[in-house]
Amino acid sequence: MSPVPEILLVPLLAVYLPHAVVLSAIDGAQHRLPNRWVASLTVLLALVLGVLALLEPALRPRLGAAAVLALVVAAAGIGIALLAPQLIGMGDAKTAPAVVLMSTALGPEVLIAGALGTALLGGIIGVAVMIATGSGGSRFAFGPVLLAGPFLGLLGAPLVRSALGM
Repeated sequence: MSPVPEILLVPLLAVYLPHAVVLSAIDGAQHRLPNRWVASLTVLLALVLGVLALLEPALRPRLGAAAVLALVVAAAGIGIALLAPQLIGMGDAKTAPAVVLMSTALGPEVLIAGALGTALLGGIIGVAVMIATGSGGSRFAFGPVLLAGPFLGLLGAPLVRSALGM
């Protein structure tokens, strides 16, 4: 596992972060992730990463794997949202591929740490919401937690590298 190539911080900060902030604010206020914002994030991120793959041949395997994994997550997430909507909202299902695309582009250890961090943070918030409302059926906007994935992944990647002996 190699460190994150600095050039990949450009799409993270220039494309992903602004969209994540807007989507998080909307989801926090309205409990929805608007299609136009999710589509804009996904398309712009794919375009920027595609251009980087053209300019930096060494990044092609990493970015190709990220694209394939994002497509798999898209199919699985949307399928689950359609078949079992109580498990995942459609907005989260449509946003997850962009999160996975960015996280995987940053490196497999970022993806792993991001997934673990998202699960941990989501669980902590879920417990806090249940305690605050006194109800196990309470819901909260998961979009902001989901969109934090690549950043949580960057924070936790050194721990993953250490745990895997890398």
